[in-house]
Amino acid sequence: MTEQKSISRRGFLGRLAALAASAFSLWFIYRFLTPASSGGEILVQAQEADIPEGGAVIFPDKNIAVMRMDGAVSAMSLVCTHLGCTIALDGDRFACPCHGSIFALDGTVIKGPAERRLDTYRTETADGMITVFRQVNA
Repeated sequence: MTEQKSISRRGFLGRLAALAASAFSLWFIYRFLTPASSGGEILVQAQEADIPEGGAVIFPDKNIAVMRMDGAVSAMSLVCTHLGCTIALDGDRFACPCHGSIFALDGTVIKGPAERRLDTYRTETADGMITVFRQVNA
């Protein structure tokens, strides 16, 4: 005859918690070791031919500028990193009308109070189309 062991409620909940913790740990390790896919949420798309060399196309509804400098395409946020005001192109630089921060065309801070450069977004170019993704470059 087989003896059947019973498990207490506390023992059951402990095993359930251990199982949940193990599943979460495995998921976290998988996410850490798996490279980010090239996909992601698309913010804007533009024809490559529409971006002039040394110039930009502004998407005011998304506060994004897509620029081409020396043949390289980049996308930059037009939101000031100081307090979130929308910056504007001012000659050969970006200026914040709220508190006077000034940024170079590559997004670096020329004059504060902003201490951090403008955010840049990941871009991909394929078949003459530039796609800007929500993922912010580090």
